Amino acid sequence: MSFFPSLSAAGAGARARLRTFGAIAVAAVCAALVVRHLGEVSLLTVAEEVRGIGAAQWLIALVATCASFAAAGQYDALFHRWLGTGVRAARAGVSGAVAIALAQTLGFGLATGAIARWRALPELSLPNALRVTNYVSFTFMAALSVLAALALSVSDIGSGGAGVSGLFVIPPMVGYLVLSVAQPAWLPVSLPPLRLVGRLTVLAITDTALASLALWALLPAGSQPDFSVFLAAFLVALGAGLLSGAPGGVGPFELALVTLLPAVPETELMAAVLAFRLVYYALPACAALVVLARPSVDRALRRTIVPALPPAVRAEAGLARQSGQLSVVDGLGLHVVEASQCLVALGSPVCGERMTRPSLRDFGDLARQRNLFPALYKADARTAGVARRSGWTVLAVSEDASVSPADFALDVPERRQLRRKLGRARKAGVTIESAGRLPLQDMSRVAGNWTKRTGGERGFSMGRYCPDYLAGQRVWLARRDGRLVAFASFHIAKAEWCLDLMRNEADMPDGTMHALIAAALEAARAEGVRRVSLAAMPLESGHPVLRRLTCRREAQGLRQFKCSFHPRRQTLYLAAPNLALLVLAGTDILLRIAKPLPLLASTGLSSTMRPMQGGHSNMDVVPAICRPHVGGNRTQMTQEKNR
Repeated sequence: MSFFPSLSAAGAGARARLRTFGAIAVAAVCAALVVRHLGEVSLLTVAEEVRGIGAAQWLIALVATCASFAAAGQYDALFHRWLGTGVRAARAGVSGAVAIALAQTLGFGLATGAIARWRALPELSLPNALRVTNYVSFTFMAALSVLAALALSVSDIGSGGAGVSGLFVIPPMVGYLVLSVAQPAWLPVSLPPLRLVGRLTVLAITDTALASLALWALLPAGSQPDFSVFLAAFLVALGAGLLSGAPGGVGPFELALVTLLPAVPETELMAAVLAFRLVYYALPACAALVVLARPSVDRALRRTIVPALPPAVRAEAGLARQSGQLSVVDGLGLHVVEASQCLVALGSPVCGERMTRPSLRDFGDLARQRNLFPALYKADARTAGVARRSGWTVLAVSEDASVSPADFALDVPERRQLRRKLGRARKAGVTIESAGRLPLQDMSRVAGNWTKRTGGERGFSMGRYCPDYLAGQRVWLARRDGRLVAFASFHIAKAEWCLDLMRNEADMPDGTMHALIAAALEAARAEGVRRVSLAAMPLESGHPVLRRLTCRREAQGLRQFKCSFHPRRQTLYLAAPNLALLVLAGTDILLRIAKPLPLLASTGLSSTMRPMQGGHSNMDVVPAICRPHVGGNRTQMTQEKNR
């Protein structure tokens, strides 16, 4: 916060006045150049040409304008859904069309658009209105620049170098693809996923092509250039007008058109532009003012209450308290996690019947509604089989190791290595206890040292140390001479437990972690638990790429550790609708595991709600515990029911 608020306000006001003066100056200079270029063309002659425009031309321009604004309003509908504002698509579309109509007419798009959206949607906060405006403006300008470059590259307009202009869009497109998938921490906001960008690009093509058609139809039939040539010139002129910030883009828009379309008679072109400004600027702006005069309020904000999920049968569903959310899809309880590009269902259904082909289709619909691609990760063989029969591409990625506590015995040949490890821990004086009240200060020390030693915690499908998160688990502690040297935590369900966190000091005696798990297995047997999962471990053999990723000493050590318990092994799979999406999903998941989002500060149950990427309409918000945080743009735990 500034210590000199009056000076800060004065500085902000000065900058605003400077921008306004600059936009007016640019418009004036461009208008002067247009007048100089037109030479002897008089306003009376232009007005006469406007009166000569036929009724059919006016009708085509009006229909194209309405269709263009209908498409443009969908930018807002998509972003409201992605940001999870709760605003219905129809209202979002209207507010978007209203904001665009006023912003393009009055200029100063960010300020005008944000205020118009805020006024059109009184239930929406001003920061959210500004956020939507920023996303719409940025993505539209990016799409417009790409479309203009591509249109110039295939048209005969301009100099001979225009044919290679399309090459200049390739590096930015590749750069955006990389950044959208990686979502590096230094980005101030989350970049829209590729599926959303694809939809926005289609809308931008539709919107600008229809706007261009509205102007093209107002030209006399004998003066109309080829539409592809006219479209390229229109896109460049539109971009010039928007970048100038001038009201209506007046000046830069006309200058670009008369420069890029020398074959079109200047009087007829200016008459068409004047008529276009009446149809495409003045009329929509007047309609927008009527809408803003009496804005309606949607107090429901689409937050309908849905039935609560039944108790989870899979203990690993407890991970949803930190990563992802529990969703009801076609009667199934799924643990879903949003990566940057994919909506990932972790494991098999946490409750309900088994996955079916209709359930898989509904899950795909849920992903599409969030503008993400669907993927299954760590799915069992039965779920993977359903995906394969549905035409999805399936790849074995890991194994689940599980033990039946009732059958767990140390005096079998397969567990001789485990017996040796437990003996070493006893000789070192290690004692194991089930934690009642968690010694959080000591546990934080152990977890912090472990994190520094290993290079950071993993995320997405792996739990991370957080006191509130651990409060919902069973924890076993290992001490030596009264000092905490290691601990292990388990997700708990009625019939099964699942190993989650394992943290230790560097000087932990050999066999200590084995002793922690063995103690938990004994407790599970005493409590009648049928199954304890030791979680996933690397495949012993598999795809060459996976072998390269799991050949590290840590991965092999983890496998050796879990195999010492002689567990039952079950292959787990990654699945996506096709091979390309399988590669994308695998990359997306690996990045989110290796570089997880920073957790929100843990001071109890977090009631902080995030604008959920791809927010869905039917949601009942429940408390989130130690959730990831990205620049104010993602994270909460919800229960959803797919329509």
